[in-house]
Amino acid sequence: MPGPPRHVHLLSMHTSPLAQPGVGDAGGMNVYVAHLAAELAAGGIPVTLWAARLSETDPPRRRLADRLEVRHVTLPGLADPDKNQLRHHVGAFADAIVAGAGDGSGQVVHAHYWLSAVAGAAVADRLGVPLVTSLHTSALVKNLHASVGETPEPDFRIAGERYVVGASDALVVNTPTEARQLHELYRAPVESLHVITPGIDPHIHHPAREDPRDAVDAAAAADARVEILMAARLQPLKGPELLIEAIRLLAPDRLPVHLTIVGDGDPDYLAHLRRLVARYALDASISIVPAVPGPLLADRMRAADIVAVPSSSETFGLVALEAQACATPVVASRIDGLTDAVRDRRTGVLVADRTPRAWADALRALVLDPARRRALGRAGAVRAAGMTWAVTAERIATVYASVLRHGHHAAVPVSTADVPACC
Repeated sequence: MPGPPRHVHLLSMHTSPLAQPGVGDAGGMNVYVAHLAAELAAGGIPVTLWAARLSETDPPRRRLADRLEVRHVTLPGLADPDKNQLRHHVGAFADAIVAGAGDGSGQVVHAHYWLSAVAGAAVADRLGVPLVTSLHTSALVKNLHASVGETPEPDFRIAGERYVVGASDALVVNTPTEARQLHELYRAPVESLHVITPGIDPHIHHPAREDPRDAVDAAAAADARVEILMAARLQPLKGPELLIEAIRLLAPDRLPVHLTIVGDGDPDYLAHLRRLVARYALDASISIVPAVPGPLLADRMRAADIVAVPSSSETFGLVALEAQACATPVVASRIDGLTDAVRDRRTGVLVADRTPRAWADALRALVLDPARRRALGRAGAVRAAGMTWAVTAERIATVYASVLRHGHHAAVPVSTADVPACC
């Protein structure tokens, strides 16, 4: 009877696990893949991370730790690194993995995002090994919740996701909400869905040993500046404009509030955000700064009084869990996985309406109540402390053992419409 896999291939085609979260296409998924790989390797399972080589700075191969290596695949003819163009190169990506994997016995492919999963389906079929898929985001869900100004996800992505849901031996999802969405929108078999919560690194995400917020008396706390932090890849679906509009509505109250938005994005979009700040004369109240490495971002979370996550769609919202681990309360949209990531009125506040007024009201209530902020923050730290990447990796390893026991089923599309054009 198969036990742990002999080797795991983690596929992250469109974004390297070495990339800085908050820059380009790098975000929570990069954090997820990197930590999962490290924990699996530390537990004795050899892991190879596969990504497309999209930059000259991406090394063809790099040994990250004992039993852990990253390999960047050069894709001939790739002129545009935009992830939507990568769909034309999944065949070459799959070829490289098959060539590098060797004998398939005892191996597992775990694909992250739909592009990787399309390639992973080909790898799994050719090697005769199981395919596990984590979509992380799905087009139909994003389109359902898209706000004005957000570009709908294309039909070819929807077709690709439908295909890989049927081609996968197991689907690892972050929350019960995501499991329900994949079942209802993509007809994912219930028995293939495994709900496994992402984690935090307790060495990075933890409360301050001596939190200065605990030493401030109530009267002083009421007058102190309240720092609000947002950290994300800056694009419309993450909601930075919503947050700027909410701060504008707070301005007449003359509350001592400052918002720091941490992240990078399209230069034109960043320029638009800065123009918005200037138009509302909020330069003294809002700062937009580049993305920073995880440990530095955790320091910013510990220093903040509130972490805001105003996204229109999140399968989980890892930054919300990391903030809770740092003992900082979260204000987040009441959507998708954020309803699982944040315990409403216990570790943070969920805002039902994605309107500037609703967000201004939610922020105002916490700004005016420092004691409540600290209570929510402490409760969040207690909750997140047990949700580590080591626990996540252990649970995912049991999924690998299960699919090895049952073997791989070949991808059989329901109809030609289920096969993405790239295949």
